[in-house]
Amino acid sequence: MLPMQSIQRVAVFFLSSLVFLVLVVFYLDKVRETGHRQPPIADHISRRHRANAVKMSGTDSELNPFTWLDYTIFSAMLAVSAFTGLYHACVGEGQKSTAKFLMADRSMMSIPVAISVIASYLSAITILGIPSEVFTYGIQYWMVIWSFFIAIPVTAMIFIPVFHGLGLTSAYDYLHKRFSPLVRSIGALLFILQTLLYLAVVLYAPALALEAATKFPVFATVMTTGAICTIYTALGGIKAVIWTDVFQFIVLFGSLVTITIMGIIQAGGMKYVWDFNYDGGHLNFFDFSPDPTHRLSFWGLIIGGNFNTLTVWAVSQVSVQRFLTAKNLKEAKKSVWFGLPGTVIVLSLVGLIGMVLFAYYNTTVAGNGHQPHYTPNFKSSDQILVYFVSMEFGKIPGIQGLFVACLFAGTLSTVSSGLNALAAVTLMDIIRPWRGGSKSRAESTVSEEITTNATESTSTLNSTQSAVAVNQAQDRCDTVISKLLTAGYGVVSIALAFIASKLGSLVKMANTVLGGIGGPLLGVFSLGMLYRRANTGGALIGMLVGFYLSLWVTIGAAINQDENGNVKEDAFALYRISFMWYSAFTSLATFVVGVIVSEIIRCSIPDERYKRVDPLLLATFLRPKGWHKISTGTESHNPDLQIGDPVFQSLLASNNHTMDQENESLLGDLEGNDIHELGSVQNEVADVRHVQY
Repeated sequence: MLPMQSIQRVAVFFLSSLVFLVLVVFYLDKVRETGHRQPPIADHISRRHRANAVKMSGTDSELNPFTWLDYTIFSAMLAVSAFTGLYHACVGEGQKSTAKFLMADRSMMSIPVAISVIASYLSAITILGIPSEVFTYGIQYWMVIWSFFIAIPVTAMIFIPVFHGLGLTSAYDYLHKRFSPLVRSIGALLFILQTLLYLAVVLYAPALALEAATKFPVFATVMTTGAICTIYTALGGIKAVIWTDVFQFIVLFGSLVTITIMGIIQAGGMKYVWDFNYDGGHLNFFDFSPDPTHRLSFWGLIIGGNFNTLTVWAVSQVSVQRFLTAKNLKEAKKSVWFGLPGTVIVLSLVGLIGMVLFAYYNTTVAGNGHQPHYTPNFKSSDQILVYFVSMEFGKIPGIQGLFVACLFAGTLSTVSSGLNALAAVTLMDIIRPWRGGSKSRAESTVSEEITTNATESTSTLNSTQSAVAVNQAQDRCDTVISKLLTAGYGVVSIALAFIASKLGSLVKMANTVLGGIGGPLLGVFSLGMLYRRANTGGALIGMLVGFYLSLWVTIGAAINQDENGNVKEDAFALYRISFMWYSAFTSLATFVVGVIVSEIIRCSIPDERYKRVDPLLLATFLRPKGWHKISTGTESHNPDLQIGDPVFQSLLASNNHTMDQENESLLGDLEGNDIHELGSVQNEVADVRHVQY
């Protein structure tokens, strides 16, 4: 087998060649466009009249081609993103362990983690889809930002303390500890399906935009973006993903601010934009209709949007994995809270851009000296922002390149995060459990040997060193497997992106995927943390029912669409439910069915009534006061979860009263649920007693 350094050198060469190839293709495309370019129109002809000609003739003569500066800015963004990943692949000891590759050694601070999660959430779907949504239907979708004021506090106060306290790598390991390996496997498979479909949509969005602006084929854009993202993610791991996300968010935010300011000026000023949207009925902030079949309503955006947000922030491996890379719970919580203002600001910017587009493409003379501008001919309404930037600002060198770099920054951040999360879930929740039987027996044998030969220090040391060597070798193998999984999932995402164009508008696609599949996952996690009496049978049946309902509704809605992509009026009522309610509908169904089935099982099987749940598996406010003093080993279905052993049990059973007082002081912090980090307590106790656990 080739050494890792050789593999990395080959990958660096391949990536450099790929970037060079992209530049060459763009150059040839520019030359081709230059050769067919029409003579410039006389300067005295106004741009607005030419926009009318575009609408009437159906041509794209008004689109401005990329300049050399545009290509330079766009290529620079790709190059910096790629080489940031390669830097983390090669610096220091590189990515030679799963702790580094998947969790960054749990050493990250809150701000880069928060920015990474925001960048992952704000993909090209947000940048293109929300302005298109506001342009077509009004500002109402912007009201979804208020759902973040519910979802983010819930994530920070309920879900993250539980995940962080258990020291997990995969969020779905929780389902194993709380319920059973089968529930864990089903949850992991649902996440894999959800993420692959979402990444396909994310890859397709900027390709569609670039085709409109530069005539660069969609398939070439998808393959190029997917390949670059896959390579630097496979080599650099989670740390590369987080730091490239930081850079990409700076590009994304700077581009949005620039386009927003220039767009307001071009449209005639903020007052004109606001007044025109008001007169056109587009300031439709509030629609209090309780009808769930309304496409958008206040309740659907706040309540349904809250459930949609929770599926992404609270239980998705893409976000949870980043939160768990924080060095302690305090930093993890801060990274969640920092996401609130960042997300609200960016969503407000893209909503404002949608208002600008509606005011600019007014199709009629609006008075006050404003000329009419006709909506361009586009293949999809999600392209309208690209047309606006190209037609109105394309003559300014660098603006188009900055905007396309913004789109690709959002895409790269989302795809890289998704690929790394997919690799983590597949390794931790599928591969390791399948081979866990033999590994557990081997570790048990070593443990028994160490205990039996406790008086023979030489034998014990040799056994320990042997076990450590075996674990290190296995971990290195797992790291290579993680990198191969990342590459494999990248290829699959690229393949799926070519069918994403058949799914409708970007906003609807994203909410359908996240809500339809993420809803049952949110329901089963909530069941485990919020309902103490839930058991494996209830979780399993509830999750399967929720997933079946999501398939029924989403497939039924897709089959019964009209030519405009809307569900037919005479379709079954369940199919006409707004896509904003999918997550709420399926997660609540999972939770309610889980509670009912759990109670039926408890009534039918007496042994189920006496099973207790480890307090660390419950939300912090459900843990009994003094739980750490009365916990006697594992009380869950998973024998591998030894909560309180050796930390709690050994401390409380100690005969050293002085040491007990010191230990009691350490454990006392846990009683008020201010500290939920079992690993931190272990380290502090080890320092006091000079014992290595």
